[in-house]
Amino acid sequence: MSERRFALVDLAYRSNSGRLRLHEAGHTYDLPRAVAHAATKRELVAKQQPPRWAPPSIFHPPEVITEMEVIEAMN
Repeated sequence: MSERRFALVDLAYRSNSGRLRLHEAGHTYDLPRAVAHAATKRELVAKQQPPRWAPPSIFHPPEVITEMEVIEAMN
């Protein structure tokens, strides 16, 4: 099952198939539930675009959600 989330920053995680998934800040994506919860916990995504949201600097590298964070979010 997935949940729609607005990416506040660029973020990356590995899918179940091992493929690296990159999501760009400023777009809404369907994320697997555990990834959505892990990213929300770190304030990397929101349910919708905040009113005063501004894109991050292009010099900021993507945030990475680790497999351990995803596993912890599933519990």
